[in-house]
Amino acid sequence: MRICDLCGANEAVYTDYTKGISLCADCLMSSVKRRAWKVLEEELIEGDRIVVAHSGGKDSSLALILTKEFSDANPDMNLTITSVTIDEGTFYRKSSIDLAEKLCRELGIKHLTFTMEEIHGLSIGELEDKLPRDSKRSACTYCGVFRRQAINAVAREMGATVVVTGHNLDDIVQTALMNLARGDIKALVKTLRHERRIEDGLVPRVRPLKYVYEKEVAALVAAKRITAHLGKCPLTQGMRIGIRREIDELEDLEAGAKIRALRSFMLISNEIAPDVKLKRCKVCGEPTTSDICKACQFKAELSKVVGRDLLKPLNLDSVREKLIRG
Repeated sequence: MRICDLCGANEAVYTDYTKGISLCADCLMSSVKRRAWKVLEEELIEGDRIVVAHSGGKDSSLALILTKEFSDANPDMNLTITSVTIDEGTFYRKSSIDLAEKLCRELGIKHLTFTMEEIHGLSIGELEDKLPRDSKRSACTYCGVFRRQAINAVAREMGATVVVTGHNLDDIVQTALMNLARGDIKALVKTLRHERRIEDGLVPRVRPLKYVYEKEVAALVAAKRITAHLGKCPLTQGMRIGIRREIDELEDLEAGAKIRALRSFMLISNEIAPDVKLKRCKVCGEPTTSDICKACQFKAELSKVVGRDLLKPLNLDSVREKLIRG
C-alpha cells in the first residue's frame, strides 16, 4: 500500500506524474478544489443565478458539488444554483438521471429534467433507430449540437446568468485539437476564450474543471464514492476518439503535455481578435453566428430521415410550466 506523499497518513489513490507525487482522496480533493475554486472566483459574480448542466456523469456531478461548496463558503455572493439535465432519450441516460436526482437530494439542490424530444421534437433514441448506416454524421455529432442548444435555451428561459459545465482539461484540449485539425480558427478561439460578455440570447459558461485531468475526476469520484455515473457515453465516436487516444499517449510519454497544450492554446487564442458576431437563426430564433444555426442545418437533414418537419422554434413550454409550478 502506497501512502500519500502530502499528508503521510492515508492510502494514495492517484499519482500525479507531473509532480511525481501520490495523493490520498482527501489531498486530491483539496488539489482539485483549489483549481476549481480559482476558476469560480475569477468568473462568477455576486448574485449569479447558476444553472449547472448536470448529466449525472462524473464530471458534471463533481462540478456541481464544487460549485455548491463554493457557494456555501461565500454566502455574501448570494449565488443560487439549479441542476438541469437534458434527457437525450437513450438507455445510457436513464441510469445517470437517477443518480443526478439522488445527488441533488443529498446536496439540497433543485433538479429539473427536460427531454430533448419535447424541446427539439426528436430524441437521440429515435435517431439511432432511423439513422442510415451510411450516414455521413453519427448520432453523437447531432446529439452534441442539440444538447448544447437545449441547455442554453433552458437556462435563458430560467433567467440564469451563467451555465456551469463539467468540461475537464482533457475535454477542452481534445476539442481545441479537433478545431485545429478542421482549420476552424473561430471555433478554436470560442473554445478557449470565455470572456464574460452579454450576448443576445447566449448564456455565459463557466468550466470549473478546465485545469483538472479526467483521470483525477475519475479517481476522486470513485475514492469518495460520489453519487455519479462513471461510464462513458457509448455513442461517442469519430475524430474525438482518435484525438483522445493520441493525446493520452502523448501524456504518458510527456507528463504535463495536456496542461501545457491548454495554456498554449489559450495564449494563441488571446492573440487572435475574436471575429464572432451573434445573430438570430432565421428558422428557430436561437443565437448563432450564421443565418441558419447548426442545429437547424442538422434538422433539415434529419427531417427526411424521421419523416416529419423538424424545422421550427424550440418548444420551451415544459420549461415554463415547471417554473410556474416551482
